Amino acid sequence: MASPLTAILVAAGRSRRMGSDKLWEDIWGRPAWRWSLDTLLAVPAIERIAIAVGADAVEHFTDALPGESERCLVVPGGEVRADSVIAGVWALTGVGYDDETLVLVHDAARPAVTAELVTAVADAVSGFDGAVVPVVPVVDSLKRVRNDRVVAPVEREEVAAAQTPQAARLGALRAAIEEAHAWGRPITDDVGALAAAGVPVLVIPGDPENRKLTEPSDLVTIRALLAGRASAGIGGAGTDLPAGTRVGIGFDAHRLVQGRTMRLAGLTFPDEPRGPEGHSDGDAALHALIDALLGAAALGDVGSLFPSGQAAWDGADSADLLRRAVSRLADAGWQPASVDLSIAIDRPAVAPRREEIAQRLGELLGVDVGSVSVKGTTSDGLGFTAGDGVAAWAVAAIQRR
Repeated sequence: MASPLTAILVAAGRSRRMGSDKLWEDIWGRPAWRWSLDTLLAVPAIERIAIAVGADAVEHFTDALPGESERCLVVPGGEVRADSVIAGVWALTGVGYDDETLVLVHDAARPAVTAELVTAVADAVSGFDGAVVPVVPVVDSLKRVRNDRVVAPVEREEVAAAQTPQAARLGALRAAIEEAHAWGRPITDDVGALAAAGVPVLVIPGDPENRKLTEPSDLVTIRALLAGRASAGIGGAGTDLPAGTRVGIGFDAHRLVQGRTMRLAGLTFPDEPRGPEGHSDGDAALHALIDALLGAAALGDVGSLFPSGQAAWDGADSADLLRRAVSRLADAGWQPASVDLSIAIDRPAVAPRREEIAQRLGELLGVDVGSVSVKGTTSDGLGFTAGDGVAAWAVAAIQRR
């Protein structure tokens, strides 16, 4: 009889390098940790998932569970990753799973994990008397450094970057972590503890797109990856699209300077002393949206359609540029279907004018306002958008006319 399959989702991190709670960063309408959970839930063989969260966040996570919450156990984690894993192990043991149960341990900060990778890890551990870890090759040249000096090269063929989910038997994982604690050995990941305890660890190919959300800039890449999967209809729950629909993504950013009118998402903010610098009116939100629409139809981008070197577009109203892009779509047999727009700016606040922005975009695109999603955020004082600039990400779905 095959051993049952379970999972532990580690979601109790402090996000020190991110500067904000990365697990609750919005990625196309879902917090980052939910993408990881929804992918695990999309694998039917996984019977139960223990979600280890901050001790003060159990209710917060519980309230945000999806409809399949009966498969989930939300438990308080620990100050370090290994303590959260142990909390998940004991939660699964407490509901009746024995030491031979297979368990996948995944970091919630890897929201781009695919059901295919989860299944590959599960299949590998079910036929192996040990643990399994997915890895990707290291492409950069590696050096051993001491006191700001290179002392030796490191052969890339002998190293690899470990990912999650990692897998083992429930009893072996518990014993390995408890042994590491007893001997005072540092635990960087689960298979490290298992290998130190003498458990053989099998390596399988990982996924280069299974990136970890660590720095604010990682959000751009991960949002793009997940939007691209939606276009292809792969990668987990919630990505099904009607037949004939295509999806594109767009990004734009501008510096804010004195003496420019604040133009954002087709609206003017007259009380703002600064506005976006750019050849046109600098409306980063509409530029990102134009790129998303054109990208979905493989018709180029805003720079190729409206080159900054041409006087015709000097100071141009980006709303007019968007209308022209929609017209270009129509000429190619496409029309906008829906839009999801995220704007990162310190001020002005987007929320007070969210409905007005949605109405404006609906008019410009010729779609119902119910097909337009607008979100505003800040970078919590970090990076380019912390008062000095504006950035926008857009996902646009188009369909045949």
